[in-house]
Amino acid sequence: MEELFACGADTFIRVGTCGGINMKVLAGDCVVATAAIRQEGTSREYAPPEYPAAADFAVTSALVQAAERLGLRCHAGVVQNKDSFYGQHSPDRMPVSYELQSKWQAWKKLGVLASEMESAALFTVAAALGARCGTVLHVIWNQERKLAGHDEPDSHDTGNAVRVAIVAIKILIERDSKSGAAI
Repeated sequence: MEELFACGADTFIRVGTCGGINMKVLAGDCVVATAAIRQEGTSREYAPPEYPAAADFAVTSALVQAAERLGLRCHAGVVQNKDSFYGQHSPDRMPVSYELQSKWQAWKKLGVLASEMESAALFTVAAALGARCGTVLHVIWNQERKLAGHDEPDSHDTGNAVRVAIVAIKILIERDSKSGAAI
């Protein structure tokens, strides 16, 4: 992002994958992150821990609008970020398992939609640079639904998230050209 911003880019959309946390999030759904829990390390190099990792509103609204236009199941809300995939999926073997498990329970109680690994850093870096950034994620699975006994297959086709990003870019270009913003 730093290098792209230095080259003139001012708007970024992360397209990625996640695992659902909230029970309403199903494998195959899209999640648009409105903010990200900063349980990773990179954002600490850019902002104090109290600063929220929030997505840009214009980018976020374009992503939600794009998903609606495409008729996709989409959820907008907070996601959790972490540096270790295995801290989430094998917390019992970690020396800090007590912390990982208690925070996971907190995220569930707070209605956090999903867990992923990049948006908190991207949102924070974008804020520090004065850039716009949003995220659309494809839900591969929901481990909480599986633990509750729901039988749903994993979903690995990220095509819908890519399509959402493409339509959102078109929406942003339309909006920016109407407002006279640089494209």
